[in-house]
Amino acid sequence: SAFYFICGRTNPNKDADYEIENSVMRSLLRRIHKRGHEIGLHPSYNTFRDEAAIRSELDRLKCVCVEEGIEQVQWGGRMHYLRYNHPSTMHACCNAGLSYDATLGYADRIGFRCGTCFDYNGFDSVKNKMLSIRLRPLIMMESTVIESAYLGLGVGADALNTALSLIISCKKVSGNFNLLWHNSSLVLNSYRSMYLKTLS
Repeated sequence: SAFYFICGRTNPNKDADYEIENSVMRSLLRRIHKRGHEIGLHPSYNTFRDEAAIRSELDRLKCVCVEEGIEQVQWGGRMHYLRYNHPSTMHACCNAGLSYDATLGYADRIGFRCGTCFDYNGFDSVKNKMLSIRLRPLIMMESTVIESAYLGLGVGADALNTALSLIISCKKVSGNFNLLWHNSSLVLNSYRSMYLKTLS
């Protein structure tokens, strides 16, 4: 799994209220790394077209990780609120030093926004240029399936079968079922149960 952390506050009403340098956050980073998971960046709300801000936030995350003895081959991320403007967000993430971006999915529907379930190199169709950043398609976000503002299927059999149909579609082509599940959705036992069933 990959765990994405917000390391900036470009919108106090939308961004996290923790500081990545805090001892509790440092302990969490160490535990995640020790379990063999990946740590990544969740660029703050107003960074989706701001290379300098993304770079600053990534540097902040990397600095704390270095201090905690955490080393990784790659550093990826996903934009906060799935905010994305093509091709400027892709360029900003690439130039800031992210290895991959996992933003491209729908907030209001499930499925294949990118038309694929495989990672691929970013491509600027305006400049007709391939970029070094990899794009990792987002296939499903838990709130899209569960919450009444979107599909409203709750956490029962309908929601699980919806996730399963996407998993099967990805498996048929040996692709990747990339799932976004917010940590705040693991507080309720019913949500946690659906998460575990989806993983299994």
